Amino acid sequence: MKLLDSFLRSLSSSQTRRAYRTDLQAFFSQAEDITADLVQAITHEDIRAFVETMHDLDLAAGTQRRRLAALRSFFDWAMTERIHDRNPARHPDVKPMPPADASSSVRSLTKLEVRDTLEAAGASDETGLRDQAIILTTIHAALRRSEIAAVAVEDVRPLGRYWILEVNQGDTGEEYVRIPDQVVDVIDNVQDQFGLTAGPLWRSMSNRNRGAPLSADAIYTIVRRAGIAAGVGSVTIDMLRRTGLRLAADGGASLSQIQAHGRYGDSSSVLGIAEDHSNQLSDSAVDYIDIF
Repeated sequence: MKLLDSFLRSLSSSQTRRAYRTDLQAFFSQAEDITADLVQAITHEDIRAFVETMHDLDLAAGTQRRRLAALRSFFDWAMTERIHDRNPARHPDVKPMPPADASSSVRSLTKLEVRDTLEAAGASDETGLRDQAIILTTIHAALRRSEIAAVAVEDVRPLGRYWILEVNQGDTGEEYVRIPDQVVDVIDNVQDQFGLTAGPLWRSMSNRNRGAPLSADAIYTIVRRAGIAAGVGSVTIDMLRRTGLRLAADGGASLSQIQAHGRYGDSSSVLGIAEDHSNQLSDSAVDYIDIF
């Protein structure tokens, strides 16, 4: 943290030094040391992903502005020290994102609302287990709509002593997120119920197309119906994703842990999170999500 200390010593106000140290540590917290090479590798996309993380956690616009001010000042200093040739925090695409209104369809659920939604989703003897598994997997893996719809039996597998869910496989290579044993148990029960050994995990139980993979629209309908039945309102996949990240934050996960778990841009790679798989699994934000 020598670079951070050098920057902070350049500030005249002790109050500003304390505030900026906290804000910069929120951005760099997963890095063992803030080196010149690390600082040089950071782009405006990394900082924009940091803002998106704060937005998804419903952090106030004032908090976002303060943390951006700390980053802008730090990179201004880095330019004067010839550590960076530009200030990525001053890129026009980097700006605060006001948090969603509490009544919006993209708000996050409370723990009690999650439990009520799970109870409503499990009301059906035939589809209840599957519907609960969809909700639990989306929350704990912080999945986007396309990601939850694409989950296959083969995507859930052990890695070392942890369970992971592979997501976004394609040109970007393998990407995965850790999931807890309790969620794996529910997924195993779904596989047993449907007799699945491979292929899409979420299957239809309707008489018209029984056994066919569920589309993203069908999963959206399942989640929405459960929220309405629970009295929570029209729940969306994005709301469940935000809920998982919010619960992790409330449980004590750091912003950088949440950013890695939510797979925001390439920041996790820049800060050295994704390259160390053992650290990525053992220090996951999913440990801080407490629903069961």
